[in-house]
Amino acid sequence: MNAAHDTAYATRNYLAGGRAVSFGHQIHAILSLEPTSVLEVGVGAGVVAASLRRVGLPVTTLDIDPALDPDILASVTEIPADDGTWSVGSCCQVLEHLPFDRFGDALRELHRVTSRGLVLSLPDVTRDIEFRVRLPRLGCRRFSAQLPLPRRRIPADRMTVMGHHWEIGFAGSPRARIETVMGIVGWEIENSWRVPELPWHRFYILRHAAGTKA
Repeated sequence: MNAAHDTAYATRNYLAGGRAVSFGHQIHAILSLEPTSVLEVGVGAGVVAASLRRVGLPVTTLDIDPALDPDILASVTEIPADDGTWSVGSCCQVLEHLPFDRFGDALRELHRVTSRGLVLSLPDVTRDIEFRVRLPRLGCRRFSAQLPLPRRRIPADRMTVMGHHWEIGFAGSPRARIETVMGIVGWEIENSWRVPELPWHRFYILRHAAGTKA
């Protein structure tokens, strides 16, 4: 049994509700990039890697925690692999655990070791209103509006309890700044959305921008 099953990631509370739906979003996004190989940064509960391997995809896991028994024990800012080793990377609910000044370093390294794209999710505390309607023949339509609320500093307990240095929407890390960094290091945003059942999770599908080196 993988050591991840003995950690807090595999409790009933952790897997219940919206987080299970978020795993589904992550898997669907990875498959949409038509990967031939996947690097998953952050072992977590092991749900995503197990699902991808079940359908025949080779998955390599990377984590800094030896207790999670990753395939590669290393930091996302220094991945011991050649350029373009994997076609697709996945890094979900991980980079907020780094100081924000290392965010670009991590994205640059993920750009280096992948050849096709990256599925990324980050915590987003931005307030918005969203509703969806399903119409005959037209399918599902989504409407959303962001609420213009003043930004506040990230609460101290986010670091002491969750280990988060920053989240989208707090002072110093607005969404516009996050996405600017993505572009600077060579990523192009193909799609971005929030999980309706867990809107704290914002997903990105990123591609290598034209003219950038994989």
